[in-house]
Amino acid sequence: MKKLIYLTLISTAFFSCTKNFEEINTPPKDPVTASTDELFNGIISSLPLAGGEYAVMNSWIYPMTQQGVVAGSNSYNFDHARGALWTTYYQALANYRLIQSRIEASATPANMNNLYAMLKTLIAYKTFKNTNYFGNMPYSKAGYAPINGSSGYNAPYDKQEDIYPAILTDLKWAVDNLSTAGGQYSPGNYDTFLKGDIAKWIKFANSLRLYVAITMYDKNSSLAGPQIAEALAKPLLTDGEDIGLWPTAIPGLEFQWRQWSFTQDCNLRMGSTMWNLLSDNNNTDGNGIFDIRAKIFFETNRANNWVAIPQNQATITETGAPYNIANRDIDWNNKGNTNYSAFNFYFVKDVKYIPELMLTAAQVHFLKAEAYNRGLGVTANQTAAKAAYDAGVTASLTLWKKIAFNTPSWAVNKPAQEALTAAELSQVLNNSKVAYNTADAAGSLLKIYAQTWIDQYRQPFDAWTLLRRTGGKTPMAATDAGSYTGKYGKLYKFRYPDEEQSFNNANWKAETGGSDVSDKKIWIQP
Repeated sequence: MKKLIYLTLISTAFFSCTKNFEEINTPPKDPVTASTDELFNGIISSLPLAGGEYAVMNSWIYPMTQQGVVAGSNSYNFDHARGALWTTYYQALANYRLIQSRIEASATPANMNNLYAMLKTLIAYKTFKNTNYFGNMPYSKAGYAPINGSSGYNAPYDKQEDIYPAILTDLKWAVDNLSTAGGQYSPGNYDTFLKGDIAKWIKFANSLRLYVAITMYDKNSSLAGPQIAEALAKPLLTDGEDIGLWPTAIPGLEFQWRQWSFTQDCNLRMGSTMWNLLSDNNNTDGNGIFDIRAKIFFETNRANNWVAIPQNQATITETGAPYNIANRDIDWNNKGNTNYSAFNFYFVKDVKYIPELMLTAAQVHFLKAEAYNRGLGVTANQTAAKAAYDAGVTASLTLWKKIAFNTPSWAVNKPAQEALTAAELSQVLNNSKVAYNTADAAGSLLKIYAQTWIDQYRQPFDAWTLLRRTGGKTPMAATDAGSYTGKYGKLYKFRYPDEEQSFNNANWKAETGGSDVSDKKIWIQP
């Protein structure tokens, strides 16, 4: 059974990266003989990032969010992720629809509530992520090909303003129905994600509900407000409960495409926007660094100096290869002609410990801080906002130090201990760039967004969502903004895969008018 689970994870990742990231399966319509547990694990197996998604993160999303800079050209086309994302999502949705039909047809559907709630939570996460990539998309009538045959191919597109409420409905149901009472069906070892921990499933579903509700608040406050208030009153993820795919928790899981995405002509470098939030000056010896995450996220150049590429400047090209695993394994300092700081090599090399994060405790603290800062679903309370914000900074520093300390291959700039020290925390929380000012709600809100953005260092897709839904209130360089706008500023969404024109042409035309573009704002944007 374990071999089946792990092979499913590997084969899903392998297929998603074939044919230049654009291969799409003919939607499945033949009878499915897999067990319910196998289908459930198939959905879990769809959670890892696909090869194309990694590539577009490194080439486009990092510079779009300004969490990094691409030195030279963007190696991969902005649309390279769309095929793998689309295929993986709709395969998972088809599994979900099939299990849903089995639950509804069972003699005792109530005994399947836990399984159904887990499914709703997983699909809610995947739907939230995909709609933030694509905007409107087939959803309410999609994924039914295994049940309805070929007629299930042609699903109309749902508006994002309808998808978000549907996600919230499913997450509320999951939170209300997950139970530790006896008699509930369990997928057992096939739950390789949260290992049947019902309390953690509840916290994940409720925290995701808070995330979705706050993301849509400015577009539909009457619906989002009560959801926020209810979520805040129920269990949420807290310190140490960072949801993601941890290879140490799923033996045999390795993120091979992580290495591939960095070693295949990747030109990512540390940018001045991130550097300026981690250091008080530009001294190349790093004596201005006040945030331990600087030395975890990035590394020095070939001369062992800390040098950021100024954001939005004219293209700077480097010929060095800081992500060459063979060279760096032999000689750490063999980075080639690198004049600027690269992303830390250990995020390239390691595929067996460093997790793919989905929703961290720090993110949840920052969401609470925003709710209290702005009065979203609750009465504005700057004292409560500050407490949540400080907890978020603490949780983020703790998580990233833990990851660096416990990664077996980490050697250079490895933290001396796992625990966050009082001095390390104080140095960050008391810095003027970070310290929350209860007398300045507007300024402190920008700090909430900035610290969320830093914590999402390995979740740039979430940082892109934050950038768009706040109307550009995440950290941005003020210099030469026109250069940024010209290259990245109007990339609001992924275009739909070309195969949609073959399999779902009428509905694709109804959505796009026959012209699919990336500069169409998605609903959550102001």
